[in-house]
Amino acid sequence: MSYHLDGMAKKPKQTFVAVVPAGQKAVIKQKPDTAETDRVRLAYRLLNTLDDALRTLMKRRGELSAYMIEALESADFAKMPLVDINLEAKAPEVNMFMPTALYKKIRTGAEKRDVSLNVIVNSAMAQWLAKKGLVDIRPL
Repeated sequence: MSYHLDGMAKKPKQTFVAVVPAGQKAVIKQKPDTAETDRVRLAYRLLNTLDDALRTLMKRRGELSAYMIEALESADFAKMPLVDINLEAKAPEVNMFMPTALYKKIRTGAEKRDVSLNVIVNSAMAQWLAKKGLVDIRPL
């Protein structure tokens, strides 16, 4: 059986019903929240040094994405020093949801400097953590 994006069968053999609050007369289709739909998922891998430093800041679940977004929003992609992501092992891949506008800003920064998104993310995180005194940035 094939399914379309809403998860329902394309040609259902069954009749489906809607669940509504008791006493409601009509089925009201809700429009998706634009804040929810205006997001992009980015998969990235931080260097172990950056991942360890970042996790020392975390106190509650969900703070990782908030810190990453703060670091990316504060970064100057045109001028920040680029981290060589091949110098050490990387932590496991993590997925982060971010506003589409921020993703486009990161993508543009990566394209202008001719590097990968992972280099931009690691560089922004290194710069942000260095400002907090958790890592040092040194020239090669």
